[in-house]
Amino acid sequence: MHEECERIAAEAAPSFLVNTVTDERGRVVRLYAGDWRAAHRRACAEYADSHTMKISERRAVVVASAGGAPHDINLIQAHKALEMASYACADGGHIVLVAECADGLGRADFLKWFDAADSRELEARLRQSYEVSGQTAWSLLTKAERFRVHLVSTLPDEDVRLMRMRPARTIEEALAQVGGETGGYVMPRGAAFMPFAERGAGGEALG
Repeated sequence: MHEECERIAAEAAPSFLVNTVTDERGRVVRLYAGDWRAAHRRACAEYADSHTMKISERRAVVVASAGGAPHDINLIQAHKALEMASYACADGGHIVLVAECADGLGRADFLKWFDAADSRELEARLRQSYEVSGQTAWSLLTKAERFRVHLVSTLPDEDVRLMRMRPARTIEEALAQVGGETGGYVMPRGAAFMPFAERGAGGEALG
């Protein structure tokens, strides 16, 4: 998607760009300006450098909060925290995602994507008729297949199960589902930092 956005931007041929990086309170902490491609890539590189969290290894349990409102206003927004948590969780491990989702899923038709038997079937559908919300659904489904995802939210249990996740109303309930697994990570602002496993092949982030 990034490459496609760059291609479209190149066709528009902008003469100047201004990008900002904000902190957790929404305050501007960095400003980048100049050639649209060069300034944007520098901003991305410096943002990645300051928002990467080194970890020694993936672990069996990751508890991640979306970070409260507005980051957990709906499931589509909260998925960003699930994405980051997946970089810290061992294959087959448990991810406990804490996200209220007071406004529901984020789209009224989001559940339609989960009629697919698995992520490969959904990918085939998206290749035929692409939608951004479908890509988010595919990303969520691949994680639900790779990890055991427990969602602490106010969403209806049947909707959570349709999305291949395990519903819970409290962190305690979700941890009871996890059982006796020990050793893990807690990510209070799940979407704010990307875990970087030092033992990854080639020293690159795993995911």
